[in-house]
Amino acid sequence: MERKIELLKVSLIMAFMMANGFLNSAFGGKLKAEDLFQPKKLLEIQIKLSPSDWEKLRKESDRRNAGFGRLFGGGRSTGTRFNLYKADITIDGVTIKNVGVRTKGFIGSLNPERPSFKVKFDEYVDQSPIEGLDRLTLNNNVQDESLASQYLTYSLFNKAGIPAPRVSHMKVTVNDEYLGVYSHVESVRGPFIRKHFGDYSGELYEGTIADFYPKAVENIEAKNKQSKKQRTQAKKLAQLLESQEKFDLKEVEKLINLDQFIKFWIMESLLGFWDGYTNNQNNYYAYSSPIDNKRFHFLPWGADGAFVEGRGPFSRFGGDDNAPDSVYSQSMLANRLYQTDGIPQRYKAELENILKNVWNEEEIKKEINRIQALTKNHLHPRQDRKEQSVERLISFVEGRRSKFESELNEWPVKISGGPRIPAHTVEIGKLNGSFTTVWNDKRVEDVMNHGKAQLELMLNGKAVGFSKLGVIGQPEEPPRRFGFRGSRSRDRGRPEQERELNPTISIEGISNQDDQHVRITITIDREIFESENKEVPFRGTLLMFNPEEDQNRFGFGGFGAMRTLEGSLHFNKSSMKKGAMIAGKLMMKINENRGGFFSRTRNRGPRR
Repeated sequence: MERKIELLKVSLIMAFMMANGFLNSAFGGKLKAEDLFQPKKLLEIQIKLSPSDWEKLRKESDRRNAGFGRLFGGGRSTGTRFNLYKADITIDGVTIKNVGVRTKGFIGSLNPERPSFKVKFDEYVDQSPIEGLDRLTLNNNVQDESLASQYLTYSLFNKAGIPAPRVSHMKVTVNDEYLGVYSHVESVRGPFIRKHFGDYSGELYEGTIADFYPKAVENIEAKNKQSKKQRTQAKKLAQLLESQEKFDLKEVEKLINLDQFIKFWIMESLLGFWDGYTNNQNNYYAYSSPIDNKRFHFLPWGADGAFVEGRGPFSRFGGDDNAPDSVYSQSMLANRLYQTDGIPQRYKAELENILKNVWNEEEIKKEINRIQALTKNHLHPRQDRKEQSVERLISFVEGRRSKFESELNEWPVKISGGPRIPAHTVEIGKLNGSFTTVWNDKRVEDVMNHGKAQLELMLNGKAVGFSKLGVIGQPEEPPRRFGFRGSRSRDRGRPEQERELNPTISIEGISNQDDQHVRITITIDREIFESENKEVPFRGTLLMFNPEEDQNRFGFGGFGAMRTLEGSLHFNKSSMKKGAMIAGKLMMKINENRGGFFSRTRNRGPRR
């Protein structure tokens, strides 16, 4: 009788634990990646972290101009990387404790109200709680109003034989605050690479506004130990792609799997993935597979901007208004290849095969309707999914084939211009000196009437003196959106001093040689600004302009004249109390932006 009672107790305990999601951890069971990628199921994830860490994470999502320097030619972003915070997560009742959570995103997808997330399982504890995954990627869908772009893009890449992440949809709650439906995207890391390539000892890179070009190859982010050591394969490819005169297809085929790349290239073009590698040198991974003679395979990423007609919002900057839809050609590799004998014919043959065997309009529309039905009753109020976003998606799908077939009838289509030289920086000078000023809690325009600064400025081998020079400590200028989706809606209607803008040291002067105005802006994170007798990290720019030519100071034209600063900033005194003294010294290199959106080269080879 006693044994029966004990068995009954055990059964009740197990039933309770199963109902509350504790059975996995207690009995050594394990979630599998397949459990989290069920297209027909809307999963739920709850994230718990301290309220103060949640606010910090949100503030990091407010860095809207982090990355703008790189976008317009500044090379690597000078912004601080996002911080990880300790948290517990629960996925459909299964709890995983002590994970690392941070925000993620780049420009348009950053959002303080509904940030995207990276969840790293082993940041604080040596654990592997989900078989086949070492982290989670949760995208807020700010740029994917239909909630279908990422799922469809990666599904179609996989159908075409290109390894791509799996996607599911998740309801996300943080500290009991519901944030809406997110896309859960499989991360391209060790488990993914091993699954598709059987080995993880090759070089893995992630490209964010970066390409294979000798002066810019360091801007392609190395994602594993092999890449960080030498970048051997990446540098070899960059050297081959630098000059069209030296372009040798046989040598290139030793470094890339050409058949795979042509499929990848076609899929980006067919899907209107304007923000990918072949059109925008952005959102891609490249892996040099040891089991394929270390040849690079390209993998898609960041597909929330696919299914777009035309070349995206930046097409007017350095692009070609008459560029064909069927061939994206701004990246180094795509452009060089298309202008090589035999490649347009191989491209056409594979495009026809993909249109026949991969692109099925009825199947795609069926998936769009399924996703709408799955998610429609679970959207966050800020997920203003307009009906026209779904209608645009369906219209794109229905019209894409005819558009491509019309260009196939005129094959080979013509491209004009060489590749866009990727963003990079070149050191052109030095800036050393000291400053003394006070903190002003409101922005001022007459910087030259404040404070004292002593500067030694050297540009392109020549010393620059100043006839007038001033300095002030003040809040940074509020970020401008430049037409991207998403907004700082939390800040609307709030006084500037309440927006928690980061502090800046603003230095302005007039050159005593040509009356050029010089503006130096050094931005420091609020949390570390009051760090007396310490060297602090910063983000800095130097802008030279003529006040009578506004386009050199404001808008897109100003980016071409902007230089970035790199080096050391040391505060002797610093405070954000009104009228408090700020004093420090600086020793910096000046880097000039090269390449990027305004740099597409003239074609030096035959036009097709």
